[in-house]
Amino acid sequence: MGAIVRAHDLKHRRHEDNGYDATDGAPSLAAEYLYGDVLEAVVEHVPAPDLAAAARVSREWLRAVRAALRRRPRRLPWLVVHIQARGGGGGARRCAAAYDPCAGAWLAVPSPPRHATPSHVRLVRGSRGDRVCALSLSGLAVAADPLGAAPCVAAIDAPAVWRVDPVLAAVGDRVVALGGASRLALADGEDAAAVEVHDGGGWTACEPMPDALSDSASATWLSAAATDQRVYLVERATGWASWFDPASRRWGPTRHLGPADPAVTAWGVAPGAGERLVLFGAKRADKEAECTVVVQAWEVDGDTLEPIPSASSDAMPGELSERLFPRDDTDDEEELDDIDLERLSIGVCGNAAGGYVYNAAEPSNGAVLYELRGEGGKAKGSAAAVAAVARWEWVPCAPALQAEPLGRVILACSPVGLDDLALAVGSRGPR
Repeated sequence: MGAIVRAHDLKHRRHEDNGYDATDGAPSLAAEYLYGDVLEAVVEHVPAPDLAAAARVSREWLRAVRAALRRRPRRLPWLVVHIQARGGGGGARRCAAAYDPCAGAWLAVPSPPRHATPSHVRLVRGSRGDRVCALSLSGLAVAADPLGAAPCVAAIDAPAVWRVDPVLAAVGDRVVALGGASRLALADGEDAAAVEVHDGGGWTACEPMPDALSDSASATWLSAAATDQRVYLVERATGWASWFDPASRRWGPTRHLGPADPAVTAWGVAPGAGERLVLFGAKRADKEAECTVVVQAWEVDGDTLEPIPSASSDAMPGELSERLFPRDDTDDEEELDDIDLERLSIGVCGNAAGGYVYNAAEPSNGAVLYELRGEGGKAKGSAAAVAAVARWEWVPCAPALQAEPLGRVILACSPVGLDDLALAVGSRGPR
């Protein structure tokens, strides 16, 4: 007479063979009843911060997580907010939060050990994602992960020219320092708009910034975007732009982007699809409009910096721009123009899939996510011009930023992987 084996026993034996015991707790119990196609279907709907924990349950769950990410890749980068707050004893402390665009939720990022936290962090724009860093006389220390959960690692020496507010960019395997030099520390023959490239052997001095950018040669006044070949700079107030190629050590053309819309008074730039850039401009809306500020996006050729003729501009929905730049009911109507023009400043961070636009003067207002169309902003099967931005979506302010309204804020943008999430939530994958 044959033995009767229940399905439950088969699953239990299978997991015993793999080295997992249902008595270990909820993770093992879940592993016993979720497997195969059902497991992969469930994992597809799990928020990214929980995927790192799900991948630890068993090797089968780890395979399911990887398979789900291959089938439905999460293209959009995360928004990472780094906050430098003043501590009670007069020292500085740093905290961070990361926004998952797929889940639409913020993740609190644990701070690195206090002794490993620099007193003043900066941002390195990168073609593979932004990183925070610390620049001192002893060297340039860059965070090992996009969330800034790991201590900064001192990897290279400091640039030869001492800089207090430089644009820092990682282009491929090279690091570029542009402008931001301390005028008080400049030696004879040195320029505040000096440019240096580090390619592994040390820093090499290059041609300084073009004249159109030299008067604003600092991270405060320049919007920057990095690709695999170049770093792009746009003067936030005037719209003058140029690019620098660290491999050939040369500057590209210098263009005034103002003719795209002469009414624009604030500019920002981010990488686009293919060899294109996405240019963002903010201007005062008409008095009859429902919003006070209009934010528009254009596609720009990455070589010539000219607007793409076949592409149309795309305006952020009025209800979203109104939340970024809210109307102040206490302002006198006659003084509204002067006040808004003085406060108008936009920040942009993103990659070829999309990114975020925010009010650089008031980052606590929140941000707007934008997702780019593929194929350089063209609809499949159609040669008609369409907007580069496929959709806009509101991103609320990070709770950590609401708790520290007077802290110094840095907004970064980067893809976030399972290893990065595991580091942030203090977990490790299965061995």
